[in-house]
Amino acid sequence: MMKSSISALLFLVGCVSLIGAQQVALFPIEKNGKTGYIDVSGRVIIKPQFDDGWPFNEGVAPVRVGDDWGYIDATGKIVIKPQFFQAKKFSNGIASVGVWFPQKQVITSKVGFYNYIDRKGQLISKDQFEVAFSFADGLAQVLTWDYKNGIIDTNGTLKFYFDIYNAGFSNGLAMFKTNGNMPDTKVGYIDKSGKIAIPPTFDYGEDFSEGLACVSSGNGSGFVDSNGKIAIELKFDGCGRFYEGLASVLVNGLVGFIDKTGKMVIPPQFAWNPGKESRFSDGVAVVKIGESEKPTKDGLRNVTITPDRNIMANSSGLYGVIDKTGKFVMPPKYVQLGDFENGLAWVNLSDAYIIHGDTNRWGYINKQGKIVWKSF
Repeated sequence: MMKSSISALLFLVGCVSLIGAQQVALFPIEKNGKTGYIDVSGRVIIKPQFDDGWPFNEGVAPVRVGDDWGYIDATGKIVIKPQFFQAKKFSNGIASVGVWFPQKQVITSKVGFYNYIDRKGQLISKDQFEVAFSFADGLAQVLTWDYKNGIIDTNGTLKFYFDIYNAGFSNGLAMFKTNGNMPDTKVGYIDKSGKIAIPPTFDYGEDFSEGLACVSSGNGSGFVDSNGKIAIELKFDGCGRFYEGLASVLVNGLVGFIDKTGKMVIPPQFAWNPGKESRFSDGVAVVKIGESEKPTKDGLRNVTITPDRNIMANSSGLYGVIDKTGKFVMPPKYVQLGDFENGLAWVNLSDAYIIHGDTNRWGYINKQGKIVWKSF
C-alpha cells in the first residue's frame, strides 16, 4: 500500500467516517502487504486484508482486491464492488474511476477509460474520458479523447471547454496559465461560468483559499481577493495558501506566517522545503529547522536514487510542530512529517527524507508526540 500512498498520506491521513451513530477518524496501515485501518488511538478497526487502500473521504475509502478497485465503508464492508483499474476519493458525492474495457482487453495500449461514479457506483456520464480530475466546488476538469480540456458538473454535463491548471475550482475560481509552464506564461482565474474573472497578469499563482490567493508579479509575492484586487502587498519572496486563518510566507529564505491583514504573526525562522508547503491543520503546523535543501552545481535537486528506485533528498534539517503562536508543541526531531488531520500525522521513522518511493519504517504520531502505530 505504502509504495503508492506516501505522498497522499503526507497531506491527508485520516477522514471522519461513521460507525453506527458515532463519528471516528480512520487511517490506513499496512501489515504483511495488506492494508487495514486504525483509529486515532492506534487501535485496528479494519484488519489488514486489502491489497491496497487509500484514506477515507466522505465516509468511504478506495481499496484494491487483486487488480480491481472498489470502496469500503468505515466498518470495512465493501459498498461498491471492486471493478475499476483506478479509484480516487469521493468529493462532492462523486469519485473519478478508471473503467476497464470489456474483458479487460487492451486497446491501443490502453486498458480502459476514465469516468465518474455516484455513491451507488453508477456512472454519471456516458462519455469516455482520457483524464478525469476530482470534483471541487461542484465542477471537475476532464480531458476528452480528442484532447480537449472541458469542465463538467455533477450531472456529467459538459459546461464549457477551458484548460484550467491542475485540480480545479476553489472559492468559485480556478487558476489558468496562458502558456503552460513556459517561462513567459501568465496566470489568471476564471469563474464557474468559464468567464475570465481575473485577467492573466501574474507571473505565478496559487489556488484560492479562504477568499485569497497567493500571486507573484515582478519581484514580489502577495495576495489578491476574488475581484483581483491586491489584498496583501506583493512584498514577500514567496507565499502559500491560507489555512485556518494563516498563510506561510518566505522572507530572505526563511518561512513565517501572516494573518489575512498581512500582519506577521509568526516571524520568519523556519527552513524552506521545496515541494512541501507549511500550513496549519488541526490547529498546528509542521515546520522544518536546519539548513534548507540546496541544489547541485547544475541547478538540480541534490538527491540519491537507491537500487529499489527510492529517491531521497541529501539535505539536513528536522521537522517539528508549532502552534499558532509559533511555540513548538513537538520539538524538531523527525526527518519527515505529514500534516495533522483529525489528530494524527504520518511520520517517517527512518533516517532519510523520501522524495519519491517508500520506506518500511513509518507510523502515525499524535500531537502529544506519541507514536500510536508503527510499521515495524
